[in-house]
Amino acid sequence: MSDLIGQTALITGASTGIGAASALALARAGADVGINYCRSRKAAEEVLKSVEALGRRAALFECDVCDPDQVSAMVAAFVKQFRQIDILFANAGGLIKRCPITRMPDALWHRVIALNFDSVFYTVRAALRPMLKAKRGNIIVNASVAARSGGGGGAVHYAAAKGALVTFVKGLSKEVAANGIRVNAVAPGVTLTPFHDKATEPERMAKFRDSSPIGKLGAPDDIARAVVWLAGETEGFITGETLYIAGGGM
Repeated sequence: MSDLIGQTALITGASTGIGAASALALARAGADVGINYCRSRKAAEEVLKSVEALGRRAALFECDVCDPDQVSAMVAAFVKQFRQIDILFANAGGLIKRCPITRMPDALWHRVIALNFDSVFYTVRAALRPMLKAKRGNIIVNASVAARSGGGGGAVHYAAAKGALVTFVKGLSKEVAANGIRVNAVAPGVTLTPFHDKATEPERMAKFRDSSPIGKLGAPDDIARAVVWLAGETEGFITGETLYIAGGGM
């Protein structure tokens, strides 16, 4: 595992699933951690206790990442408390609801795009200000294998947002490379998180598992290990890339 002692990391959507696993993995690697949540305060508090039990500093940041003003305030509060932001994992996102495109209400389309794409733009834009000032930083975005596959049934809105993130990462990496900032994405396949508890029926999950070349679905720790690896590339050469983590599937 990478040595991140002395570094700080802010993770959005860190109360459960991939975000929570990544908060713990980054803490094990030595980073101090900011844990963002929107509604799941109790779960976020458990993540905070686990991070502190590892001997790292931790803090909770309540914020709706779809609100740019709240995001700016969160990043400012993080920098005030931790003095710097070395790593940003823009993880928050979700399918919300499956729906065929011909029956999709405008409100659902815009809500999914806001949660999965606009929120990343707001968070990255706010984090870049202190990173540009420090002339260093490491941004990791949570995309999805849906960016490449088009997603499962009724998920065009989600797949489109995640596809936009892959392009966003590629373009932004060129824009900030000269400032010592790297930008990459992880793209999980179907992973056993609360995300699918709400949006994917058991029968569809079984089909996903049966179609996996490796014979199983992903776990949050599978993605968290990749996040730590990318975060550890402090002086590395990897930027503008999307790392697909899907057990050999699409």
